[in-house]
Amino acid sequence: MRNSAHVQCTKSPYSAGDIQENAAPAASLTTFGSFFMSITIALLCVILGFVILIYSAQKFVDGASGLALCLGVPEILIGVLIVGFGTSAPEIMVSIFSALEGSSKLALGNAWGSNICNISLILGVTALIAPLWVQRSLFRKEYPLLLLSVAGPLIFAMDGYISKAESAGLLVFISLFVMYTVYEGFRARKLARAGKLAQCSEEADVQIEECSEEARNLGPLKSSLYTFFGLVLMVVSSKVIVFGAVEIAKVLEISEVIIGLTVVAVGTSLPELTASVIAARKGNNELAVGNIIGSNIFNNTAVLGLAGVILPYDVDRIELVRDGGFCLFLTMSLLLFSMRLRTKEARLGRRIGAFWVTTYIAYMALLVYMTMHHNSLPEFLSFISMK
Repeated sequence: MRNSAHVQCTKSPYSAGDIQENAAPAASLTTFGSFFMSITIALLCVILGFVILIYSAQKFVDGASGLALCLGVPEILIGVLIVGFGTSAPEIMVSIFSALEGSSKLALGNAWGSNICNISLILGVTALIAPLWVQRSLFRKEYPLLLLSVAGPLIFAMDGYISKAESAGLLVFISLFVMYTVYEGFRARKLARAGKLAQCSEEADVQIEECSEEARNLGPLKSSLYTFFGLVLMVVSSKVIVFGAVEIAKVLEISEVIIGLTVVAVGTSLPELTASVIAARKGNNELAVGNIIGSNIFNNTAVLGLAGVILPYDVDRIELVRDGGFCLFLTMSLLLFSMRLRTKEARLGRRIGAFWVTTYIAYMALLVYMTMHHNSLPEFLSFISMK
């Protein structure tokens, strides 16, 4: 008779609780590794996207300007339509593709964040380096239009929603602004050549940027290549930026508006910041205020309008008061500081620059606080969230 085999079960020296405790650190390590990888890839996409976008926007402007010159287009039209578009191309492209990707709130944060960055950071830093001189002629057209462009989206958003019709109204506004600027430019040049208004040519130069030297020296073939590949790279890099920004918002579990107000806004404002700082160091910063005003008008109308036409979006009360309200506050401060001197030019000195930079730091601190406290306001600002 065969002896039956007896299998002896050996008891593990580790209990179930010990196994779970040992597995927990491994799971945490895996989660951290996944988080680190995701945030790193998203940040690299945003950084690389901005580098390519800024470079391609400049090449597109040079190519389109050179091509227009070859076709005999007046330089004043090139300055308004091509160079003017190029300075706001980063914001516009990011706005379009964020809306197409279903993230119109990213465009909202980008527009208001860029406006805030333009005044408080760019003009603030520039004024710290060298005083800014504001032409009194800006009060006739640019300042009233700037206030209208800021107030329009705020009024539209008071019901918590910006519709397609309201967005189309913003696009009509910027179209009329461009047409009026072209008309004024032609009129000023015509009067200047006739000797009837000696300063018109200077005013036109203040309001309208000219073609770069590189654009003037490009031939038809190079201009066409610059225009085509510049546009292609702008499209690709904008999609990369939107992807990275949305991923950062998902990984960190924060609002897309916050990403738009911070990372995207600063990134799209880098060309203006670089140009203003270089001009200030060279002692040639008279155009800084005029360029920032034009950029903010474009952000409030074209950027928000294009995003809303593609995909209408909601605006929370906190976003309206905190971000839109701060944008209006900075715009009014620029207006009031420019009016304080009753001369042909107003001087914005280092004290005003320090004030703007300080307000920007305080605003960024508020955004960081709200991000760390699940979008909750500090107690002394709790009235903002009241219905």
